[in-house]
Amino acid sequence: MAEIAVMDRRKWLLRLIYVRLAVFSIFVAGEGTLKIVQPDIFILLAVVYGLSACWFVLLRLNKSYVWQAYAQIALDLFLITWTVNRTGGVDSLFSSLYFLEIVMSSILLERRGAFMSATASSVIHLAHMDLGWFGYIPSTTNVWPDLPSLQYIVSLNIFGFCSVAFLSNFLAESWRRTGAQLEKSTGQIAFLKAFSDRIVDSLASGIVTTDLEGRIYLFNHAAEEITRYRLEQALRLTIWEVFPGMLPKISSARFEIPTTRRDGQSIHLRFSVSPVMIDEKNTAGYVWCFDDVTELRALEQQVRQKEQMAAIGAMSAGIAHEIRNPLASIAGSFDLLKTDLSLGPDQRQLVDIITRETERLNRTITEFLSYARPASPKRRSVDLSELISETVQLMRNSPELKPSHKIETRLRAVKSEVDESMMRQVFYNLASNAFKAMPEGGTLTISLEARNGNARIRFEDTGIGLGEEDVKRLFVPFNSSFRNGTGLGLPIVYQIVNAHNGSIAVKSRKGMGTTFVIDL
Repeated sequence: MAEIAVMDRRKWLLRLIYVRLAVFSIFVAGEGTLKIVQPDIFILLAVVYGLSACWFVLLRLNKSYVWQAYAQIALDLFLITWTVNRTGGVDSLFSSLYFLEIVMSSILLERRGAFMSATASSVIHLAHMDLGWFGYIPSTTNVWPDLPSLQYIVSLNIFGFCSVAFLSNFLAESWRRTGAQLEKSTGQIAFLKAFSDRIVDSLASGIVTTDLEGRIYLFNHAAEEITRYRLEQALRLTIWEVFPGMLPKISSARFEIPTTRRDGQSIHLRFSVSPVMIDEKNTAGYVWCFDDVTELRALEQQVRQKEQMAAIGAMSAGIAHEIRNPLASIAGSFDLLKTDLSLGPDQRQLVDIITRETERLNRTITEFLSYARPASPKRRSVDLSELISETVQLMRNSPELKPSHKIETRLRAVKSEVDESMMRQVFYNLASNAFKAMPEGGTLTISLEARNGNARIRFEDTGIGLGEEDVKRLFVPFNSSFRNGTGLGLPIVYQIVNAHNGSIAVKSRKGMGTTFVIDL
């Protein structure tokens, strides 16, 4: 049997108070249609309103709602009986209030309360009618039916009381059972909704649901992280506004697009789209599942670049080796030849040019061979701050450093397993590249710190900067932006960092300088 909840019983007690006030105010105040004397009207209404006020106060102060229900129903039965007595007795219209009280008892006190109320109503009504007929209690009735007729009328009323108790109890039990099932189902639905919402928010992929016009209705936590839109912002937009560059008509269920986040950063997203079907033919909207594959595409590009560089290196190493040997023979022969010649000033200048360019070509080939055939790093524990400081001291005495150049260091003691000579070459190449990028002078800031168990090194200059296309080709061999550059300094840096299982990233804008970040 479903039991009425505490808060429901309190709510129905309040309703009983309101019903009592309404019924007695409407019926009793209609003095012209009732056989009630004038003084009794005010007494009856005063009693009803006074008791109602007491019930209101008791509801606030006491939570024994079952006993309050019994007390209210008991006093109501006597109040109804007194009203019946003062409004015609056996002919009073107020006898129907017994039925209302029995119904309220079945709601408030379940089966026991309903039958107790019916029994009490029957006993009180029978006693009231018989005592009034025999004259033991005063009554406003002047004409009474004979005793058998009175007993018949009272028996019909008692039968009505019992019938109403049975029916109202059956309906109340059904109502309570249905309410309990509904509450249970509502709780299950709420749990399932909260569980499904938690699942959707726990997914690493972005989930968005839209209608046919693209208006957004669901936007999970991963979608917020990827797009940088908050939920309340996204719900005011369409999916075409959240993902610029997406075509209004999608021809494929799976696709990738380059787009921008809310903060303006470019990202690459991979989408999977599924329709939300109402039935076999009609579509209500779409579910958009997407992942940020920006890093994946960047890694793929790096792999392709490594493969390209490896192929170029393998092919070019043989060519460079075949060039270097004849070049050494040419240089040696020319040195012997020029000692036996009497040269004028112009001729000696040409000889110096040939010698200088031969040395430059030999240096370029040597660098390229070291790039094409890299040696395996011989690692040992090194304090990177000391290694950087030594490189800075070396650069201060370099002819590349002008008076207008400044070097600032922000170094913390960080040890790492590296090849000392290789890393010195990395630092020297990056510093040299920075000075070339600041032909009019500027500041090179070198910083070193520990980050998540790694060593992070930054070379930041205030030079001319690079465009987006230049950054993409920065580590490609023989791609130099500077005069007299071989185009192998940064590719060698890239190669050494990768040999140490590290990574190097570049941030640069035209006129805003360049920053190299190395994580070892």
